[in-house]
Formats: sequence, structure tokens, C-alpha cells
Amino acid sequence: MPDKYDYKLLPNLTNDQMRVLASDIRSDILVNVLNNGGHLSSNLGTVELTMSLLKNFDPLVDDILFDVGHQTYTYKILTGRNLSKLRKTNGIAPFSKMDESPYDKSNNGHAGSAISLAYGLAKAKALKGDNSYTIAFIGDASVTNGLSMEALNLLSTDKDVHLMIVVNDNGMSISKNVGFMTKKFQHLRTSRFYFRTASYLGRKMSKHKWSWRLFLRMRNLKDDIRRFVIEPTFFESMGIKYIGPFDGHDFDSLDLAFAKAKDLYNKGPVVVHVLTKKGYGYAPAMSDNVGKYHGVTPKFDNIWIQNNKKTGFVDYKSSFLMKKMKEDKNVYVITPAMEKGSQLEEIFKAFPERTLDVGIAEENAVSMAGGLALGGLKPVVDIYSTFMQRSFDEIEQDISRQKVKALFIVERCGLVGEDGSSHQGLYDVAMVKAIPNCQVYMPYDEKTTEELLNAHFFSDEGLVFIRFSTDSPIHSHLSYKRIGNICYYRLAEENDTLVLAIGPNGYKLLELLPDSFDKGMLLTLIHPGDKQDSMPTIMRHKHIILYDSYGIKEGTSDSIASYLMENNYPGTFKSFAFKNDFVTFGQKADLLKIANLDPQSVKDQILLPLEKKPAEDK
Repeated sequence: MPDKYDYKLLPNLTNDQMRVLASDIRSDILVNVLNNGGHLSSNLGTVELTMSLLKNFDPLVDDILFDVGHQTYTYKILTGRNLSKLRKTNGIAPFSKMDESPYDKSNNGHAGSAISLAYGLAKAKALKGDNSYTIAFIGDASVTNGLSMEALNLLSTDKDVHLMIVVNDNGMSISKNVGFMTKKFQHLRTSRFYFRTASYLGRKMSKHKWSWRLFLRMRNLKDDIRRFVIEPTFFESMGIKYIGPFDGHDFDSLDLAFAKAKDLYNKGPVVVHVLTKKGYGYAPAMSDNVGKYHGVTPKFDNIWIQNNKKTGFVDYKSSFLMKKMKEDKNVYVITPAMEKGSQLEEIFKAFPERTLDVGIAEENAVSMAGGLALGGLKPVVDIYSTFMQRSFDEIEQDISRQKVKALFIVERCGLVGEDGSSHQGLYDVAMVKAIPNCQVYMPYDEKTTEELLNAHFFSDEGLVFIRFSTDSPIHSHLSYKRIGNICYYRLAEENDTLVLAIGPNGYKLLELLPDSFDKGMLLTLIHPGDKQDSMPTIMRHKHIILYDSYGIKEGTSDSIASYLMENNYPGTFKSFAFKNDFVTFGQKADLLKIANLDPQSVKDQILLPLEKKPAEDK
């Protein structure tokens, strides 16, 4: 890394030099995201803000906690990390990662937790007599998250905690924000004349000690005037000190903001409101209002790649939902801030009265779905596997216990690769398995996708989850025999070993195995003995092997093992699935090989022991 990227040099730079450095950092981010993929707009928009933060605080001594962590590329660069290996196996993590650098004070990846974490950390430091700064860096969209609101509510009653909350307000989350808080932030943006005037006076009067002291003494009078001219902000109405908004791309404004915040810090929690432009410095991202440049793939500007995108499970799903929305006026689609990520834009455009993006509020999306079902509608919750984890209680209490029908389209199941441990979709089956009245299915090609969606679209089962991987669907013309929820590609009387597999990787394994094995693709992932006639076919085999590279052993593997045990299965059962642990970031192919769960490695593990002795019990 060039010496100029050392944050310790920032206090010695002029503003002109800071602007040149900001341009260099922005170019570095753009080049490396172009090569590796990643979060582009959020990082381009926070370059100056992050630089000013590191100029005014010591990241080793002070605790800076980023919400989500998808805006930390500038922070990583200035604390000695090279983005050329961003999101690569054994490279630089896409979010904050404590074992990557002592400058990273928490592991993150999901929205809304920074204020609560920082609040707890500030409390711990106070008990130990630690007077260093504690800072929560959070986006305006994350402020509306339920967890953030709970933390702010508690902060409003605790005047003794020393905590700084930097709100990066760019008017966007991944796509446009929604709700009351968004309108409040919009109101603040329209009040910029007052704040610009105050910031201008502050900058002028800060040049001399006597005028700066006068400016500080005038603050109480200024606050009285502000309350008369502008109604109190949301934060002030809660009793939390608030300053801003400040220009997030102007170093003078940012220096003034942090000087004010330091002065207020020991008097209780303080919110610093900063206005930035998402995608700043890169014209296509700046004009993006739908989140196209929020998270991008490598070579995202390559027109050939965009025009030759392969059809995936999300395309099959979107076409199916569009058809059902046209046929049935009771179908209602909900998603938590994933309208674009789940390719629902056309559906939202065609049916605005029966679609809703609730923002970063997964719990609300699920409970609302329960209410829609109680009202006689057919709610479809389109949600990422990793985000569904937040709504365990709501699935259990507000849908399952109500015994109503709902369909969950669970996106990005299994490994997602480069986004790492916070986003791997490995845990949803094990989670749902613990909730009554649930059925979980997973297709592997276009045909099984269509069959599962049609068969289980508000069927008598009640609560249904259909999982989709980011892997490409299998395209096969081989015939199979469907028995219950197993698609048999090989079923012979002479074979005593059955290999069951799940998802596209599972099909690839079956292709590698010789015909001395019976081979089947498993479509149902929990309660395999319920309402189907496939299990007697399984039970006749002496040895059963399950390959599930899309979940942990506590999911489908344990579900089948429990069924076999309960039905006195006399043979052996072995499974290949992920351990119940966190899987780091990297390319999916690498991560599978590291875990010995790629199809070739599993084939080798299956063939070698069977040449010597029967597979041991799991």
C-alpha cells in the first residue's frame, strides 16, 4: 500500500490535499470493485466522511463500529489493507472482520445492530473507566430498522452514556427508502439553508480562539432560534442531542461537525447528521435510483456480460409470480428491501396495490404476512435466506401458530461466497425445522422449480418454504422416475446403496457416480416421511448417503436421520453437509473444496470407503 494511504498522515494534509487523496481512493475502490465485485455506491459515497472520521479520531484507541459494514472500503484502505484481494479466498473481507485487522472493532454484515452494539460497548468502557470515544456509523435506512429504534428509545432515557452516532444520510438504502422516518430525513434536507448558514459562521469563527469561544457560547441561543425556526428533529424529540445536517463531501463542514460532536460527547449521546450522495464521483452510480450499483459483480460495466446473463432460478420464480398475480387477485407479495435483488421490479410495477417493500424490516414483513393471511389474502414473502434468520419468532408466532397459509420464497440459499459468514444461506432449513407446520422444498432445474411452485402454491400444507440457490439451474434431458418427492435417475433392484442429493451441486455429484449406486434428487428437505410414499423406497436400501452442500448437518441431514431412527431403519446412514459453524468469504468453488464438499471430493469420499467397508453410521 502507498504511504499516502496511512490514516496517520491525514491531520497534516491541507483540504486540497485531502481532496486529491479522496479522488485517488475513489479510483482505487472503483478499479478493485470492477475486478472483484462488491458494494460500490455505498463506498463511493462515504470516502470524505470516512477520511474525516479517521482524521479526527484514532481508530486504534477509539471504537468505530460500522452498521452493516458494506461502506468500509475507504476505512480498510486507510488502515493498511489492499483491496486488490477484496472478496477473494483468503483475501480482504467485504465487511468488518475483527481477525483481519485490529482496526475492525466488530464483525458485521447485517443492518441495524451498530447502535445497540456501540451502546453496550460504551457502557462496558464506562464501567472500566475508559474515556475513549465510541462511535456508531449508521445509514439513514438502518435507522428505521426495528433494532436501531429500540436502541434509540433506550438511549433517550440514558443521559450518562457517552456515544456518538454518525448518520450517513444518502436518501437510499439499497433502493429508495420508505416510511415516516424517511419523510423526516427529507424534511431535514429541505432545511439546509439554516444549517449551511450555521456551518459557514462556525467555520469563519473557528479561525480564532476568541471567536470560536464566542461561537460556542452562542450555541444555546442558536438552539433556541433553531427550535423557533425549525421543528425539533426526530432525535431531539426523543431527548437525544442532534447536530446537522453537514455536507458529507466537504472537509471543512465535516471537521466542524466532529469538533461540535466532541464538545457535546461528554454530555450524553449525540447524533451527527451527514448528507452524502450515494455513488459520489461515478456518474452512473450517482444517477441510479433503483440500486443497480449497490452490489455489483466483477466486470459490471461489460455490456456483453449484461446482455448474455444466464437464466437463473430467480427468473423462473419471477415469471411464475407474475402469472399467479394475474390469475389470482388475492396474491400479495412482500419483500424486505429486496425488490431489485429478488428481481421483483416488473411485478411491483404491474401490481402496485398488491406489492410492498417494507424496507429493512424483516420481522415486520413476516408478521404483516400473517395478518394478510388472517384477512383472507395469499401472502408471498420473498426474502434472502440470511435475512430470514431475523424473523424466527414472527414465523413461529404470527404464521405457524396462527395456522394460516403463506409462501416463503427463500433466495440465495447455500453458499453465497464472497459476502462471507454474515450472508451464507446455510442455516434456514435447520431454523425452520424447529418450527411446527412447516414444509421446505428445493428445486434443481426449471422443471422441478415449476412443479414445486405449482404443487405447493397455497396448498393444504399451510406454511411452505421454497429455497433457491444462486447456482445456475441444471439443464438435463435425462429421464427420471418421480416417487413422492424424490426424482430417481437410477433405481435398480441389485443396488444396495442409495445416494440422495440436493440442488444443482447434488445433480453434478450423481453424474459423477457409477451406476452401481441408486441415485435420487431430494426435493423435500424436512419431515421426509410426511404425506408421501417415497420413504419405503429409501428404507429398502442397506446404505443411504445424503449430499447437501446447501445446508448444515442440523438441517435436512438430521431430519432424515431422525426419520430413519424412528422407523427402525436397520442399515447405515452417512451425510455430507456443512458443520454448524460460520463459513468465511471466498469463491464458492474454493469454499466447497476447503470443506471437502465439492462434488468431486464427495464422490471420492463415497467410493473409497465403500471399496473397503460399508459406510459408517453418521
